[in-house]
Amino acid sequence: MFDFSAGWISLKDRTLIQVTGSDALHFLQGQLTFDLLTLGPDNFGWAAHCSPKGKVLFTTLVVKTGETFLLDAPMGMSELILSRLRPFILRSKVRIEEAHPHFSALGLMGQDLEEVAKSAGLNPLPAVGRQDEQSGVRRLRLSPDRLLIIAPPQRLAELSVPLDLSSQFWELGNVREGIAEVIPLTTDRYIPQWLNWDRIGGISFRKGCYTGQEIVARTHYLGKVKRRALHIALDSAVSVGTSILHGGEVTGEVFSCIKNEQGKYEGLAIIAGEESSNLVTEEATPQALRILPLPYALSD
Repeated sequence: MFDFSAGWISLKDRTLIQVTGSDALHFLQGQLTFDLLTLGPDNFGWAAHCSPKGKVLFTTLVVKTGETFLLDAPMGMSELILSRLRPFILRSKVRIEEAHPHFSALGLMGQDLEEVAKSAGLNPLPAVGRQDEQSGVRRLRLSPDRLLIIAPPQRLAELSVPLDLSSQFWELGNVREGIAEVIPLTTDRYIPQWLNWDRIGGISFRKGCYTGQEIVARTHYLGKVKRRALHIALDSAVSVGTSILHGGEVTGEVFSCIKNEQGKYEGLAIIAGEESSNLVTEEATPQALRILPLPYALSD
């Protein structure tokens, strides 16, 4: 998936929120699309928090460590997440705060990931889609070529690993794995299914109520998903939100755009209908989009 040797990435600028208290599980269960009752010590989940109209306000990776729930999200999302969740606390025994004083994160991604992890004393690694804790270091295997590590800052410093890669490569990993993470520019614009959140296990259609559930469930049970996130390739950078045309008509927009290891650009685009060819950007000099494969199917 990646044409470079595995390297370490500092993820200290990503948003990391911790939710604690005796009511934390019940509280988050009513706020996120993922079923937290399925969360245990050896797995993690992708989740979204929606508006009452079913639009995604933020996305997050959720992991449980002891009685604490950690929410990992892109840089710049901390204030939005706190402002959205805290008003719902009311009398619940829940505390929601930034986790960075207590936890920080590192990423490892690329070819020969297992060997590089071994050199840092972190082997054997958990299986893909699983997580574990080793000597105070929580290790989440996001894919065969990507590992997320969360631990107290002092424990991460003790690993003494070289930070070889910039954080943009972590974003590139999300693009290639089809993880459409919402950032401030893209909040409150898409329902979870348009971001393929149902295809990565990020929506439970069996759990109890959560904010926005009615719209999300209606889309699932009563209608076809009219838009999907597709993996795109471009020759040059394009702004998030740029319209995408098919036959001169707007059929979608750019969701993300990241420079890859070849110096070209890749991203995700939200595209309507079945269109996947003859797509161009709406710019002064339009670019033709190439559709690249995703690691999962968009339909059953």
